[in-house]
Amino acid sequence: MLRLLAARRTDEVVITTMTATLQWPLVSSHPLDFDFLAFGMGHASDFGLGLALARPERKVIVLKGDGGLLMSLGSLVTMGRYAPPNLLVLLLENRSYEMTGGQPLAPKADFVALARGAGIDKVEQIEDVTTFEEELPRLLTEPGPHFIVLPVTNSEPLPPVAHTDHAERVVSLRRGLGLE
Repeated sequence: MLRLLAARRTDEVVITTMTATLQWPLVSSHPLDFDFLAFGMGHASDFGLGLALARPERKVIVLKGDGGLLMSLGSLVTMGRYAPPNLLVLLLENRSYEMTGGQPLAPKADFVALARGAGIDKVEQIEDVTTFEEELPRLLTEPGPHFIVLPVTNSEPLPPVAHTDHAERVVSLRRGLGLE
């Protein structure tokens, strides 16, 4: 799924957090990639929302996990309230707190219902990579915001966590946005 997104993406900002910060660099090294892990567990979509509002001319894609979302459910209400049309949140639903040891989530947590209940109009669950590939052109061009739940499993070993260049990542994103 990440390879498909990396192949289709052009000048969109891609914000990653948690496990996605380990996987996304394996498929992308774009100047508009931003690893949000060290800045606030669970809050990448808050950052993405702010960036989408500040830069309405640019699509902002957030890759975040379901465990992280549960740590910041208020972000859904704010997303529903401000509804920037250039925001795409891809929720990677592996039903566990993977980065903190793989503890399972509550089995009845329904992320589609939570997002709809928070006032987000364009909420979908995409069940497989083939459907994701078919829907991706629409998701990248159609006004949103979109909140997409993607059931996932990791099929490859995760690289080790190595997040040490926090300030440089901020400078790099600013440079990629033309602010430096």
